[in-house]
Amino acid sequence: MISNSKYRSIVKSMPVEKQWETIDRDLRVLPHLLMEEVARIPVLPNTDKVIKKLESRLKCTRLMKSSLLAHGRVV
Repeated sequence: MISNSKYRSIVKSMPVEKQWETIDRDLRVLPHLLMEEVARIPVLPNTDKVIKKLESRLKCTRLMKSSLLAHGRVV
């Protein structure tokens, strides 16, 4: 998984319509991925790291969504 700063720069480089699609898709998919990882049995050694990364990506995506709503584009 790429870093949040790289992900943010990739989304910023997209046209506004594509930004909306990408952010909306991620806001739908990330919570499901997070719940799957939390419910995973058996727990893998890196599960905690994966959960933290998914939570971080979800937070980053939410911030981009609020920026998109406030400014009409990700800033």
